[in-house]
Amino acid sequence: AIRLFCERMGISKSDSNIDFSIMEDCTREVMDDASPRAFAILEPLKVTITNWEDGKLEDFAVPRHPKRAELGDRTVPFGKTVYIERGDFFDLEGPEGIANSGRLPKGFKRFLPDGKVRLKYAYVISCNEIIRDPETNEPVELLCTYYPETRAGNTPEGEARVKGIIQWVEASSGTKCKVMQYDRLFKTEEPGKESGDFLDDINEESLTILHNVILEPSVGADAVTIIDKLSNNPGSEVEKIYHSSLAYQFERSGYFALDSSSKVDDLVFNLVVTLRDTWDAGSATQPKKDENIHINHDKEGKQTQQKQKNKNTGGNAPVLEDARRVALRAGTILEAGPHPEADSLIICKLDCGDVNEAGEPEEPRTVVAGLAGKIPFDELVNRKVVCITNLKPARMRGIESTAMLLAASDGQEGDDEVVQLLDVPDSVPNGELLSFENMKPCEPDAILKSKGALKVWDRVKAQLRVNDEGEATYQNDGTVRKIMTSAGPVRVTSLKNCTIG
Repeated sequence: AIRLFCERMGISKSDSNIDFSIMEDCTREVMDDASPRAFAILEPLKVTITNWEDGKLEDFAVPRHPKRAELGDRTVPFGKTVYIERGDFFDLEGPEGIANSGRLPKGFKRFLPDGKVRLKYAYVISCNEIIRDPETNEPVELLCTYYPETRAGNTPEGEARVKGIIQWVEASSGTKCKVMQYDRLFKTEEPGKESGDFLDDINEESLTILHNVILEPSVGADAVTIIDKLSNNPGSEVEKIYHSSLAYQFERSGYFALDSSSKVDDLVFNLVVTLRDTWDAGSATQPKKDENIHINHDKEGKQTQQKQKNKNTGGNAPVLEDARRVALRAGTILEAGPHPEADSLIICKLDCGDVNEAGEPEEPRTVVAGLAGKIPFDELVNRKVVCITNLKPARMRGIESTAMLLAASDGQEGDDEVVQLLDVPDSVPNGELLSFENMKPCEPDAILKSKGALKVWDRVKAQLRVNDEGEATYQNDGTVRKIMTSAGPVRVTSLKNCTIG
C-alpha cells in the first residue's frame, strides 16, 4: 500500500500536504485484493432460534474471498444461538426508537421487531420476542424463528424476497477477542495551525477498545496457526511472517490485522482501515464526516444512495470538485455484437464489478455505444476498459444502456476517424473506482440525472484529453492530472494529443 501511495503521488519539488485519505484509499485497494473475508460481531446481540433443535450444528461452506476462488472455502457453523451486530437491529421501542421518535430510519433494510432478515449464507429468520435489560430497556436477546425452506439464499416460490442481509456468528463455536479501533490521532488536518500547539488538536477518542468481539471459528484457527509458527520459529529468516501477516476484511466493518500481543487464548485485532472514508477535516471538533454516503449497485445496474448525517455538524460539507463526482470505474467487456436496429451502434455486456447487499456478483451491465465499424468485435471482448457507471440510464433504439465506455478520437470525420478505448491494466479488479493524480479519492454521486448533475459530466468531459505520452488526463485550472488505477495510469493504444469522450 505504501508503494502504491508513492507511485500515485510521485515526487514534487515544492513543499505540500497530501491528504491522509489517499494513503487510506491505497490501503483499501491492496487489502481488498489480499484479505480473506470473515464474520466478526463487534457489538454482539444474542439471537436464539426457538424452532432449532438443541445441540444441532449445521456447517455452511463459504468462500474465503468473493473474487479469488483459489483461496478456497471456509466452514461457518450455524446453530440454535447466534450473535448479530447490535446495530443491525433497530428497536422501535428501545433507546434508538425513542431518540428517533418511533420512526424507522430512511433506507434501513436490516432487522426490525416483527420483521424478517436473512442471515448471510444461511436462513431467513423473523423476530418474535425481545428480551430487555430491566434498567436500560436495551434488548439483550431476540427470540426468533427460522424458515428451513430459505436455506442458502433460496426464496420460496410465491414469496417476496427478503431484502435485509446481515452477518452472524454461531455462539458455541465462535472465538472471543479484543479489537482496537483506531481513528485519526488529530481532529484537524493541520494540527496546531490555529492554536500554535498541536496537542490542542489531539483526538481524545482516537482509540476505542472493544472487549467482547465474537469471531467466526476459522479466524481463531488461523490465528492459532500463525502464533504457533511464530513461537516455534522466532526470528526465522526462512519465511518472514509477522502477527500482522494475518489480516481480514471483517465484513461490513473494515480491514483488521492480528496484533503482536496476541496469545492463543487472548486474541487482539487492530483496525487498519475502514471500508469507506469516514473522516473529514472540515470540522475542527468532530472527526467524522458531516455526511457519509454509501453507494450500492442494484440488480438493474443502477445505484442507490444512503446518507447518514452527523447531527453535530450542521451538514456544512465541502463542495466536491466536478471530477470527483463522476464514477470512472474499471470494467471488462464480456460480449460485443451489433445493435439489431441501428447500424452505427453496438451492444456490449460489461462486468463493472457490481455486487448486491450480500456481496455477491450482479449481472453484467448492458452498454450501447456508437462504435460500429470503429473497433472490431474480437478486439473488444475480454478487454479491460474505463466506464462511467453513474450516468442516468439511456434507452438507445429500444435498448437501455446502463453504463458508458470512454474512448479517445483523433477528431477525423466519418470512416477516417480513429477511435481507441481507454485501456486499464489487466491486474486492476473490475469495479475499481479510478482517481485523478494528486487529488483526493472520488466520491461519486449515486447517479447524475438532474440537469445540474448532467452538466457536471459535460464540464468534466470537456477537460479530458490524451497527452503526448498516450496517457488519459484531466486538465483543470491549468493543472494536468493523469487518470490513475491501482496499477498505474490509464492509456490508449497509439493516439496522442487528442480528445476523450
